[in-house]
Amino acid sequence: MMTKKLSLQALACLLALATFTGCKHNKFTRANWHYGDGLDFPLRNEILEDLLQNHHIKGLNYRQVIDSLGSPQRRDSLKFTYQILDNSYEFGRKAPIHKKNLILYFNKDSVVVRTEVYDHTDPEKKK
Repeated sequence: MMTKKLSLQALACLLALATFTGCKHNKFTRANWHYGDGLDFPLRNEILEDLLQNHHIKGLNYRQVIDSLGSPQRRDSLKFTYQILDNSYEFGRKAPIHKKNLILYFNKDSVVVRTEVYDHTDPEKKK
């Protein structure tokens, strides 16, 4: 009886730990955002929703954005583009090209005034 009770308690602890550990990756942190090899950022799609809902990007200035998200993959005069997904680099890819980006728009004072998620799958382009 005592062994069964300990086994159930150990199982409950393991499930709680697994749940806590599993949730850690879908929360925005600078480490999760930067994780990748420069061509692929495997955690960004998982944490994008948390970033947009729980971290106020709108109203941040240029320096605050760089401090939080780092340098963008593409930079225009009043726009930063951060890659979320891009499978066009995958070797031997059979699926259509899928690109997803987070775009931040700045005003002339270098303050974020709008965010946009560009999500596009091109079914015509296959390798």
